[in-house]
This record gives sequence, structure tokens and C-alpha cells, in this order.
Amino acid sequence: MTETHTATAHIEVVDYLPGDRTVYPVEIEGELVWLVLRGEMTDRLRDEFNEYLEFITASRMWLQNWADPTLKSARLRRVS
Repeated sequence: MTETHTATAHIEVVDYLPGDRTVYPVEIEGELVWLVLRGEMTDRLRDEFNEYLEFITASRMWLQNWADPTLKSARLRRVS
């Protein structure tokens, strides 16, 4: 049985991403981080987006279930 956990999500600016990417999502159990290449997003936009992500995760408008770690992979159940 899979439990529902409160997810966290945010954006971080990085100096390098492989493969000519400008955005790269990284998901680990309990957290989703969007890595954004420096210069592709203003600090103001990042800050405002992070405030929105904090609001939707804290208010549980974004729910995410992670599978048992002994299973092959985590599954996304619901993202609003």
C-alpha cells in the first residue's frame, strides 16, 4: 500500500545543465526540483514561482504518492 505524503517543489538556478537543456526536473521521494539554467529566468520570476509552489504544496492542492522503495520506480498519482 502506498501512502500519500505532502510533496515539496521549488525552482533552483544552476550554472550548467547537460545536453543543451534550459530546464531539468529532478524528483526524489518527497521533493520535486526544477533546475533552470542561469539567465533563462529572472530572480523575480523564480521567487514568485517558488511562492506559488510552496502554497500549492502546503495547502495540499498538489498531492503525490511515492511507491514502496523496494518496487522498481515511484509513480505519480495526482498532480493538480
